Amino acid sequence: MKKAFFFTILINVIIMNGQTSNPSIGGGLGLGSFTGNFPSETILGGKLFLELNSPFTIFDKIQIHFSLAQNIEKFLPDSYSYDHYSYFTSIGVSGIFNQPLNESIFIEEGVGLIYLNDRSFSDIDSWNLGILISLASGIPISESIDLSLNIDYGLTLNNTNVSYFLLMLNGNYNF
Repeated sequence: MKKAFFFTILINVIIMNGQTSNPSIGGGLGLGSFTGNFPSETILGGKLFLELNSPFTIFDKIQIHFSLAQNIEKFLPDSYSYDHYSYFTSIGVSGIFNQPLNESIFIEEGVGLIYLNDRSFSDIDSWNLGILISLASGIPISESIDLSLNIDYGLTLNNTNVSYFLLMLNGNYNF
């Protein structure tokens, strides 16, 4: 509970201090891997995010994100019917570095904190604190829309020590 309170305060401070002159919203969908104290599983996952100009000088942007992923077998036809398909949800805050390579290609790197809810088994409901490392490469489709290929790697550092990897296609709308 203390971790959730800390994360709520951190997100509120970032939103209040973030430069809101050019916010952007976006989301992505992709495939990946989810592992912990169990064999690795293939997952289908997504991410929703809000980006603000950073109030800190070391980052270009601050990203507040929500991710959700579930075992891909749930979505496949003719798969076995299980009572529980493993999944996770996470919220987080990342600092983003933006590097335009030229007018039509950019690269973004990110590092941040995540708070992940591990639901790998029906009897596990564990909240874990960890880090997120991301890398994206994309192109601007128009003046306000970007399309990118994004890799997220999340690693938790306590409780069930789960980690995940997601390769996603992201869309981003810049206001």
